[in-house]
Amino acid sequence: MKRSRSRIILGVALLSGGVSAWLWMGQETPATAPPVAQADVKAPAAPVAPTAARAPSVKTPPSLAAAPAPVPGVERPPLMPKELIAQVLEDNKPLGLFMHYHKHVLLDAQGRDEYRKLLSGPEMMKTMADGLKDPGRGEVEPREQYERLMEVDYFKAALAWKDNPQREQLLAHAEDVILQQNIFGGQDTERRYMLAGGKMEMYRLLAEQDMQRALALGERARGTNMEQLTAWMATEEQRRRTQEEQIRLEMQAQARNSAAP
Repeated sequence: MKRSRSRIILGVALLSGGVSAWLWMGQETPATAPPVAQADVKAPAAPVAPTAARAPSVKTPPSLAAAPAPVPGVERPPLMPKELIAQVLEDNKPLGLFMHYHKHVLLDAQGRDEYRKLLSGPEMMKTMADGLKDPGRGEVEPREQYERLMEVDYFKAALAWKDNPQREQLLAHAEDVILQQNIFGGQDTERRYMLAGGKMEMYRLLAEQDMQRALALGERARGTNMEQLTAWMATEEQRRRTQEEQIRLEMQAQARNSAAP
């Protein structure tokens, strides 16, 4: 099976232009306070500066003294990506089981059968979808980013299996992840970008399988806070396809020109 691409920040570069306004939707700008009328006050006479008194010498209590600098080499270094991923897979057993098979390029017959059971398992795909629909909380940590990336990888692998008997259910889960109203104004900005980026990944997966089904999400999202984002994703996907087609035609033209005598 093809290895997952290593992506550190998901969605930050995806959302620009029109979607930025959507990301900030719901945040209120405080109204400017009206000016307060003030009565005319006669300026008081300039005060006479008092004679400077000698400040007594005060010894800083030990409890308020600056803490000593930490000894170099004692602090625990930040975890590297491989260590973070290992922690995620240790704590998230279903995801760890999926990645156990997914990371192997070649599987024997038994391993391939077990892997396909995961890719077509209704409980497994629901677990992965629930993870992507969960908004999370607080600031975004690298550990959470890796976990969500691997959950998207599950759907990529499951849909890449052309004979997957649960393809329809996989597409339905992809739609649910995209339409889930889990982005709102009070969230950390990076969290909103991460969630929107995950939705964009799932939208592209859906569009690759059934473009008309992806476009139909615009109507289903109407009246929700996902309406503007879904419309933007449809426009962005069509723009990407048009650009790729232009590149393909240009490469074909260059190949013909090179072959011409």
